[in-house]
Amino acid sequence: MSGGKNIKAFFNGSIDNFNLDVKFTMPIEGITALFGPSGCGKTTILRCLAGLNKLPGYLFFGDEVWQNENQFINAHERSIGYVFQEANLFPHLSVRKNLNYGAQRAKAHYLKERFHFNDVVELLGIQHLLERNTVSLSGGERQRIAIGRAILAQPKFLLMDEPLSALDKVSKRNIFFCFEKLQREFKLPILYVSHDIDEVAKLSGHIIALDNGKKITEGPATDVLAQLKLSTSLSARIVGHDLEKKLTWVQYKEQTLSIPLQDNPIGALLKIDFQSY
Repeated sequence: MSGGKNIKAFFNGSIDNFNLDVKFTMPIEGITALFGPSGCGKTTILRCLAGLNKLPGYLFFGDEVWQNENQFINAHERSIGYVFQEANLFPHLSVRKNLNYGAQRAKAHYLKERFHFNDVVELLGIQHLLERNTVSLSGGERQRIAIGRAILAQPKFLLMDEPLSALDKVSKRNIFFCFEKLQREFKLPILYVSHDIDEVAKLSGHIIALDNGKKITEGPATDVLAQLKLSTSLSARIVGHDLEKKLTWVQYKEQTLSIPLQDNPIGALLKIDFQSY
């Protein structure tokens, strides 16, 4: 068995009393969204893909076997870039030195240089930030540096765990543009975790939808969004607002999802339309 021109994964087990039983296939190019409510297992899946968690199953990256019943490739040998919700930059280093940290990791593992420093800096539009201290950067700037550092580690596969959740609309728009250029210039497969319908609709060409540790559906983004719309086109109740992040939290059945900030009070009912959000 191999992934061919896809990434194929299956994980079945329990971590910290959370049961995961999920099998999926994603393209080895483009952006795939791992979508679902908070606590459904998205981050656990990322950690399994990265080799940070070990559950029974398999993982094929194209024709490469990263995990099966006979072998388990350790995290540092998987050539995976990981971008977290928080940028996790080194505060004592300049932007340039933070970026070079990724490049040094690649050299330490004798990885071929596919992504060059100047190209990455230009693509992300961070030339003017190189000598700055990271503590003085905005949230959007910090995330662009974190993405650049991950790319300069020369990954074959980029994992992103809700990297835009703390950013304002302008910063998000700039990062969206960077993602589009990443795909156009570098052809780097990205698995993007989000519970934000708007992000998923704008970014992904393929979606894997989850709930409670299991896959609900997967496929081309337009098809999956249409399926999700049919199942969630009823009224959802507002359960909270996050004014800082400009998000409203709504609950439909057992799912809690975020949508752009609404004026309606907590407890109000909304009609959720995935094509609108």
